Amino acid sequence: MIALTIGSLAAAVGIYLVIVLWPQRVPKDRSVTEIRRRAESERRADYRGGNAHGR
Repeated sequence: MIALTIGSLAAAVGIYLVIVLWPQRVPKDRSVTEIRRRAESERRADYRGGNAHGR
């Protein structure tokens, strides 16, 4: 009975850790490359619009 309890608790902890620590995929628009690309396009748009200094 004790072995079953310990085994169940160990399995529960193991499953919890797998769920919490499993790496999640970063959405495409949230990757470093996409954020950098979006920032560069906004910067280019600001220069074209004459708003280069945030005014």
